[in-house]
Amino acid sequence: VSVHTTDRSLRVEMLKNRRAGESIEIMRRFARHQITMNCQIVSCPGINDGPALDRTLRDLAEMFPAVHSVSVVPVGVTKYREGLYPLRPYTREEAGAVVDQVEAFAAAHRDAHGTALVWCSDEFYLLAGRPLPEEDYYEEFTQLDNGVGMLRLLAVELHGATLGAPENIPVEPFSIATGVAAAPFLREIIDRAAAKCHTKLTYQMYPIVNHFFGETITVAGLLTGQDLLAQLKGRDLGTRVLLPQNTLRHGETVFLDDMTLEELSQGLGVPVIPVNQDGFDLFEAIFGV
Repeated sequence: VSVHTTDRSLRVEMLKNRRAGESIEIMRRFARHQITMNCQIVSCPGINDGPALDRTLRDLAEMFPAVHSVSVVPVGVTKYREGLYPLRPYTREEAGAVVDQVEAFAAAHRDAHGTALVWCSDEFYLLAGRPLPEEDYYEEFTQLDNGVGMLRLLAVELHGATLGAPENIPVEPFSIATGVAAAPFLREIIDRAAAKCHTKLTYQMYPIVNHFFGETITVAGLLTGQDLLAQLKGRDLGTRVLLPQNTLRHGETVFLDDMTLEELSQGLGVPVIPVNQDGFDLFEAIFGV
């Protein structure tokens, strides 16, 4: 359920729908009939965070356990804003404040009910310059599809893939293209995996700036073929380029701008290989085992 806020008037304003404020009562009716709901809050600076977010979390917590989990994710602001509400991205300090607010609420709820109920997405931690929580913090990883704990789970799986793996695996030079936000974390966990296997890797990490939607968009899932081609062409790519599977349309080999995977590979002169958001698949794509 896309909640965003439980304040009736604010929800009407945010969604530009005169009936949007009725949603909370519908959710309460679901809760009375034991219908399980997993919720998302897209947090916008100065609009539905701060006291409004506290109210929303309290209202959702009152419906626990029917409300099973809640994710809080930062609003994505593209460069196409002409004539629209003047939204802006979170600053580092503001993102940190949201993380602190959500973690404090989660800690209190965990003490009272045995579950955190609410988590910030990975992107909030990256925006705030904060380390990602450890694996146990995410409990059952219920909100993976909303980017909550995705990078931590990737790190755990990649480490698991190294256990029992052979050492000194010969690996041909390669490169990785991904979003600006996750690139440093991805390099860190890959280097750790290589050290665990006593394998020397020769690779380049390319954080791709999103010119298509705007530089404030830093996630891999909104990268386009044309940005990848423009920023990788002529670079040291090794024998192949690895990139996250979610840069492609679901179930297709086409980017959001209609460029195909084959066209990108031809333009770069090396195979471009999409890799699932899975540490074991990433290990196999890099090390070949």
